[in-house]
Amino acid sequence: MNHPMPSAYLAGPDVFYPNARTVGAAKKSLLLRHGMIGHFPLDNEIHEIPDAHVMAHEIFLQNVALINQCQIVLANIVPFRGPSLDPGTAWEIGYAYAKGIPVICYGSAGTYLDRCRDAGLEGKTPGFDRASMMIEDFGEMENLMISRCATAIVETFEEAAKAAQEFFSGRSSFPPEKNRSK
Repeated sequence: MNHPMPSAYLAGPDVFYPNARTVGAAKKSLLLRHGMIGHFPLDNEIHEIPDAHVMAHEIFLQNVALINQCQIVLANIVPFRGPSLDPGTAWEIGYAYAKGIPVICYGSAGTYLDRCRDAGLEGKTPGFDRASMMIEDFGEMENLMISRCATAIVETFEEAAKAAQEFFSGRSSFPPEKNRSK
């Protein structure tokens, strides 16, 4: 019996890169080599709509539809315009988790606190910002609400593809509490 290849939604700020379509195509190609079909947000057929709000809503609906048709989300959590991941990617991770779709995060290194320090956000008191608000420090690569949604957190897309392949072969499990890596 032939089983269809599992599909993966490619979340992340890659859509904003100058070479976004090339990046998406390369990631989809790598996934095919790992036995998966990749779905990149720019795969959506969205024609220019003069009303920006209508266009934004159409992009949102089509990306949600892509997530819903996938069996896993591979999320690029590289710091984007600051020490944290892209906010749209954060939403996609939470949405997938709420729908029971496993999420594998990649692209970040170090802890969230370290990245805040490196960005000069820490104030005079260690572990607090200049407004005296605590900077989360659970030793996680990202805010705990993101890291706890992840089935795995790895450094590279290649590692994420391998982790997804392991998940689909039954060598890894969901929910995240059963299999987390830092």
